[in-house]
Amino acid sequence: MDGPMPGGNMNAVERDADTVLRNAGPWTPTVHRYLLYLDRAGIDWIPKPMAIEGDRERLSFVEGEVPLYPLPDWVWNEPVLIDGARRLRQLHDASAGFGMDGALWQSPSKIPAEVICHNDFAPHNLAFEGGRMIGAIDFDMCSPGPRLWDIAYFATRVVPLTRDAPPGAPGMERARARVQIILDAYGSKDGWDDVLRVAVIRLWDLAALSRAKAVELDNPGLNDDAQMYMRDAEYLASLQSSDVDHG
Repeated sequence: MDGPMPGGNMNAVERDADTVLRNAGPWTPTVHRYLLYLDRAGIDWIPKPMAIEGDRERLSFVEGEVPLYPLPDWVWNEPVLIDGARRLRQLHDASAGFGMDGALWQSPSKIPAEVICHNDFAPHNLAFEGGRMIGAIDFDMCSPGPRLWDIAYFATRVVPLTRDAPPGAPGMERARARVQIILDAYGSKDGWDDVLRVAVIRLWDLAALSRAKAVELDNPGLNDDAQMYMRDAEYLASLQSSDVDHG
């Protein structure tokens, strides 16, 4: 169905037949070049860049159900952890060799710049069919960074690693085991402590971005998001302290 699409809070997204129109920025040519690179590397479950039309970009539409908040109960099923981790590994591996000359990113690069991170790899940016992940969208925030930057944020959203569990979500008593499922499916040698440490940093970073975007987009509601991210960061930091105290 043509017209505005729900879900986005930092971009105006509109469907036009089998394409999608989004606000563009100085970083869009780099992102389009990266999406084309991924397509040539065999990643065929992401948007394909079509054109930049003034201040808008046109991308191919990715089929599938993109869950909106409040997230449906099936998002917490184990296959979502496994599928997401495996697809994230495919994205990261496929980014090897991408030419960085002249690259401009909306999101700051992080060190070590091991891969190109999606930077918002979470259910609201993933497409599903029958509860299985079949695609990923919204690459406009991607930038170079460490693998764990994406892994930790994905875990934050799907484990979930939050102070208050969303309706239907598993509690924190299952968090360590669910994080390990993600790490095993990705093939990462990192552990619970690594994920927790980076998740805290990632949430503080996201809070700062939300506050800045609240001003830029004249969207005060993003300040509420920033407060939520800060509460979750402080909660996860307290778990770190507890682990140290009783380690």
